[in-house]
Amino acid sequence: MRREKQISYNRPEAVEVLPESPELETAVLGALILEPEYLPDTAEMIEISAFQTPIHGKIYGMMLSMLAEGVKIDLYTLTQRCKTVDGLGNPAAYLAKLTQAVGSGVNVLDHARQLKDTETRRRLCLFGHELAARAVSDPDGVIDWATSEITAIAAATVHADDITPLSEVVRATLDDLERRQQARQTGECIGISSGLSRLDALTGGWRGGQLIVLAGRPGMGKSAVMLHFSHAAAASGVPVCVFSLEMPDTQLAGRMLVGGSGVNSGSFRTGDIDADSWRRLEQAAAELSALPVYLYDRANISMGDIRSQCKAMHRRGRCGMVIIDYLQLLDTASRNTNSTREREIAAASRSAKLLAKELDVPVILLSQLSRKVEERTDKTPLLSDLRESGAIEQDADMVLFLDRPAMYGRTEIDAGRYGTISAEGVGLLHIAKNREGATGSIVFRHNESITRIADYESTAPPPQTDGEPF
Repeated sequence: MRREKQISYNRPEAVEVLPESPELETAVLGALILEPEYLPDTAEMIEISAFQTPIHGKIYGMMLSMLAEGVKIDLYTLTQRCKTVDGLGNPAAYLAKLTQAVGSGVNVLDHARQLKDTETRRRLCLFGHELAARAVSDPDGVIDWATSEITAIAAATVHADDITPLSEVVRATLDDLERRQQARQTGECIGISSGLSRLDALTGGWRGGQLIVLAGRPGMGKSAVMLHFSHAAAASGVPVCVFSLEMPDTQLAGRMLVGGSGVNSGSFRTGDIDADSWRRLEQAAAELSALPVYLYDRANISMGDIRSQCKAMHRRGRCGMVIIDYLQLLDTASRNTNSTREREIAAASRSAKLLAKELDVPVILLSQLSRKVEERTDKTPLLSDLRESGAIEQDADMVLFLDRPAMYGRTEIDAGRYGTISAEGVGLLHIAKNREGATGSIVFRHNESITRIADYESTAPPPQTDGEPF
């Protein structure tokens, strides 16, 4: 009997030798020793990881340290610094050998680009090996990991077309101005509405690329305001991705149901629901189900996880705004044993800003405030109260502080244009930083359970309930 020929798919052979070029490494280092003025430009292109030879990486790292310290680099000063480098042997002889390998430093930038390309190919080879291993051992998480890794490799690659001519930027700016003018003439919010008209008037709404930090002390109602922002954006047709590290998605949905239906929060919590409340809850559920809001409540997630999820949702047209509740609960563990909590939080804050810019969507990042607020006579939060990292203030395009004076026992507040008003059922949003507009404070109303928020100018305050804050 004739046997059918077996078909085998082509499988690439394993890469035994990773792409590397000790000659290029030597040329770059030798040129930089001769012409150290090229080091700042080189540092923009390649990092220590570009050097596959460990000794070369240590020498380049030493040069970067000297650059950061403002120390003049020449053969003598670098030799003195490299005496502490393990495995280098005679630093003077080794560094002199590097300089002898090149005639001058005139081609150092071209060599640096070639070295960067070599590193990129090496990273892709390692990525391929790791991808194959993970696909076998961790099939569930391999797609998110692969997306994150390949994006990181692509982001580190320098392209000539990354630089945009001024003429194109000017044209795009005028087109955006025309769009804002039309929105203003029709009475629409320029960006994504916050659901509070006074806040929209001061900020212009949320816009793509912005990092908005909403900060407050525990119990002030940050999550409630966050849900209000997400509801307002989704109601205008903007898909919102909410990452809740503090509460499960069922609790968030419960808050939205209570706010949308107006039922008593205490009754909702205990299950004491009558027929009329059920009818209102069903109606609210139908309205909420039609909103493009997507909840993610897994604990111990990192900014890398959030970025992967957002990019996947963005490709499907389901990520027009991102909300993260909240910064200090993110998994910021670093492999660097010398890293501090402040540096880790700063890195997470920076990642949130990069996410906003990369996807061109607003990212609202909730954050805790330090106890310094409660130690002062004036409880108004300050930018210096942002907990654990001053980098949050630096990265944010807008910083909003949530304040409820009644929580500190105040019965009346000076509300500026509204005069002196009762502090009961009133909240304040202090715009402490606004990179593209004015700062100031806005007043809003809320019900007792903090599930419904409205403009202070509204003809009727949000319905009050006798429930506890939900």
